[in-house]
Amino acid sequence: CQSEDWNAHRHMYFFNGNQVLQVIHNNDISPQRLYLRDLRKSDITKGMEFQVSVVEMLSPGRFFVHVESPELIDALKAITVELQKSNGSMLRTEYKPDTGEVCAIKYSLDQNWYRGVVQSVAADERSANILYIDFGNEEDVTLDRIKPLAASIEPIPPCAMECTVAGITPVTDCWMGECCIAVRQLVAGKSLKLTVVDTDKNGRTYAVDILLASIGKQLSTFLMDHGYAVSEVVNTKPTEVEIDSLVSASLENFRSQSRGKNENIEAQPPDPLTQGLGDTFAAMVTHLQSPYDIICQKLDNASVIQELQLKLREHGSQTPASENFRPAPGTVCCSLFSEDNQWYRAKVLGYSSEEKVCVGYIDFGNSEEVELSRLRPINNELLALPTQAIPCALAGVRPTAEDWSEEIVMMLKRMVCNRFLRVEILGQREGMALVALIDESSDPQGNVAELLVAAGYALSANSPDKDNATKGTWHLHTVPKLPVPELLWTCAELPTNGQMMSLVVSVIEHPGEFYCYKCNQEDLQVLVDLGDELRHHCETDMTPCIPSVGEPCCALFSGDGAWYRGVVQSVHPDGNARVYFVDYGNTNEVEQANLRAITPRLLEHHFLAIRCWLSGVEPLGPQWGTESISRFQALCVGQQLLGRVLSITERGYGLELESGGQDVAVTLLSEQLAKATGQSPAQAKPAPTVRKTLQQQPIQNSTQRGITTCMEEPDAKATVGTFPLKWKTMELPRNETFQPTIAAVVSPSLFYVLNPIQVNVERLQNVMMDLGVYCTINYSPSHCKPMPGAACCAQFSGDKNWYRAVVLGTTETEASVLYADYGNSEKLPFASILPIPTEFLQLPFQITRCALKGTEHFPSVWPVEVLEVFRAMLCDGVLASVQAFDGHSNLLSVSLHMERGGGSLNSMILEVLQSTQACNAQTLVPRQEPAKSPVLTTSIACGPSIISVNLRNNSSLYVQSTKFRGVKAAPDNFFPTTMFGWDNVILMVGSFGGFDKLSSFNWLICPEKRTNRYLQVCPVKRLDIQWI
Repeated sequence: CQSEDWNAHRHMYFFNGNQVLQVIHNNDISPQRLYLRDLRKSDITKGMEFQVSVVEMLSPGRFFVHVESPELIDALKAITVELQKSNGSMLRTEYKPDTGEVCAIKYSLDQNWYRGVVQSVAADERSANILYIDFGNEEDVTLDRIKPLAASIEPIPPCAMECTVAGITPVTDCWMGECCIAVRQLVAGKSLKLTVVDTDKNGRTYAVDILLASIGKQLSTFLMDHGYAVSEVVNTKPTEVEIDSLVSASLENFRSQSRGKNENIEAQPPDPLTQGLGDTFAAMVTHLQSPYDIICQKLDNASVIQELQLKLREHGSQTPASENFRPAPGTVCCSLFSEDNQWYRAKVLGYSSEEKVCVGYIDFGNSEEVELSRLRPINNELLALPTQAIPCALAGVRPTAEDWSEEIVMMLKRMVCNRFLRVEILGQREGMALVALIDESSDPQGNVAELLVAAGYALSANSPDKDNATKGTWHLHTVPKLPVPELLWTCAELPTNGQMMSLVVSVIEHPGEFYCYKCNQEDLQVLVDLGDELRHHCETDMTPCIPSVGEPCCALFSGDGAWYRGVVQSVHPDGNARVYFVDYGNTNEVEQANLRAITPRLLEHHFLAIRCWLSGVEPLGPQWGTESISRFQALCVGQQLLGRVLSITERGYGLELESGGQDVAVTLLSEQLAKATGQSPAQAKPAPTVRKTLQQQPIQNSTQRGITTCMEEPDAKATVGTFPLKWKTMELPRNETFQPTIAAVVSPSLFYVLNPIQVNVERLQNVMMDLGVYCTINYSPSHCKPMPGAACCAQFSGDKNWYRAVVLGTTETEASVLYADYGNSEKLPFASILPIPTEFLQLPFQITRCALKGTEHFPSVWPVEVLEVFRAMLCDGVLASVQAFDGHSNLLSVSLHMERGGGSLNSMILEVLQSTQACNAQTLVPRQEPAKSPVLTTSIACGPSIISVNLRNNSSLYVQSTKFRGVKAAPDNFFPTTMFGWDNVILMVGSFGGFDKLSSFNWLICPEKRTNRYLQVCPVKRLDIQWI
């Protein structure tokens, strides 16, 4: 009971039987509380320049930086260590902190203790909102994770400088999300030069500007150049001359057209409400400019004010506007308030122009500029009620600087607005009541003035000015330019300009959290080189490493016995540490003996792992289910993905992902393994799986089809249309060799070929005529997406006629369709696609579904590299024969023309597939729980395409490169001699003979030089392979 409410139960009684032996007052046992005002102030002043790193970017209007100073780093380390010592053994009891108090907070992510200031306490007193003053991030924590700051903790100032970009304001009411993303991208992980332009009046917030070295501009200039901000208009107090000038101008505006008009002289302001010293009443704040300018209304007068408003509404609606009404300054009238179009009593303050008036609402305290047409004369009945606005000033406080800052005013508004308060009249000053405001809704009741003082936002009116010298100043900055710490590191970034990029997933927790790295030659080579350097460094330098939270290190991963770069997340009492492997994304417990100090050289390349989340989907329940995670892993692990950044949050990059041509988010939605963001589980419905296909050029010639519409009544049975997936395809003759005309390619498991058999033109024309009539009469735009592979009706853009079609793929706004009887394709909006009735599917399409024979060996999702090779070879001319029909597709055996070297395309594709799978299976990465977080390092398989050589006889090929030189030449009979006369040949994936490490061939991946899928081969034993 005492621990829950010490003030109410601060007496301890000792009983002996029924007698009270002793009563002890334990007021002195209450912990000493520390507030922001009690911390030392840094000596940062206007004009100073520092090298900083941004640790928390909320917006250009509020962000936090660390000064790159050895003193700061040492202080931060010392205070972190002391916090762990002083709080590690404390009992898990709830502590009730004050708003503005600096406490020890247990951070949710790493369970370590840090300094934090309590920004607010929840109404149920079970949690509080915390700002970690040494790092700048915020979170809501339960009270059992809050402890009073131990006396052993040095009261150094916050290590994270709170900053705002100086001299600008956002173009809208707040900073746009797009702007914040752009700024985070520019400053994340960089060492930046910061200039202090000004300091806030409370001495803890700094107006700064930052030089963006990458673009050669100041941050403020960048924001204005891109339309995110405008130059700030500085409001300064007007001089007496300026005030006199304004008054004169106002009077002139009034007098210029007032001759002979109703100046409303008789309507003088009503008497104010009278208050006596010591009066107490319940009230609500209606307007607030500063702690010295507060307007409140008595709650006891609520019914009177409501009755007044009804009378004003009736009077205003019945009194017409008059051009003759021009009230003089100082008189009272009825004014139509712009925000709610209701009538209120208002005092004319002045004329801003000949037709506009500044008015102050005498019952609420706010003011605005209105047009004369929105004013009406007021009658005596409406003037009988005294002025209901009570002007007040908060007693017992004074500003920490010359005047009250905007931050303090905003804090005060959060404390008093929209609350019932008890007002106590303590005195009077310049026509205002000096009051104490008591928030009775909180427990214990809060005195607003005391809370402001406790939080460091105000000084007690009776306290003397505190000398910074006596309180102590933390001298971090002895020279304008500070030395850069020895260890600096950066993190990999993803472009936020909407471009697609190749990615490889390394660790998967669930679709809401996974780690990936960019699939490019530079980063892949870095992984290889780092492994060698780390091994050499850690095996030769046995210097023990004392782990420190947040510091980089070298760590031995138990899964494969290799050394990797890491960052210490937490340290255990036995010296062991939990390490985050920065190039892969997984974490693991590492013994202290398996840690090594890292060198600056090993930190030169940025950390490769990038934290991401799948955009557009949420779990069906509170957490991601096992089935959803497994499906996400199947789509992403071992695949080269295409990704695009849609947003950046504290969770990392929000990505749109494509795997093997499939939109990963849409696939999870279609299989009901996730729900769309913001959608309730009850609303979650299957969505289409998007599979992108190779698009052909549209045939913009309507005469090719030779069809016209005829407005006849459709058959009665053609009334219901669907998007069927199981439409009838024609079975082709078997074992007859023909040269197929390829209409569209999805994968070796599905491609479309034009029927080589003669078309029944008359019957087809009849179907097209009936289809045109049906679509014209029954046209109603569809709002659902058809599935890829579904049949439909499509309106060709070339002649606006309707034709039978098959959907190849969809996006958010359009679909790619293949015209089923003509073989050309185009992209159409969904409004140009209709469901197709079954009667129009009786005549088989002139395109046929086909697949390579050997589907039992095919994967459900094809690697991108294999698809690229297959499409390039299939569309360049092949010979085919039908081997079987499985009820869904014609199974083909496809071969190359002899002039292209001959050979079975079926076998070649299987070899490419097997080589891809072999490459993907060879690599190892640190992982903690293989079943939960499969990880994969990609070597050659991550490139845009896989290149190796099929030597037919498993011998080696001599390849010239900067990375590796082979030792064996290919036999002269490797290719038929006739092939050496050709400029271009296809080189397929096969065996590497005696070469074990596929990573040795990463140099072959050269996408920037790639213009097609061919390789140039010289007719010599040593083959120089180049992209053309």
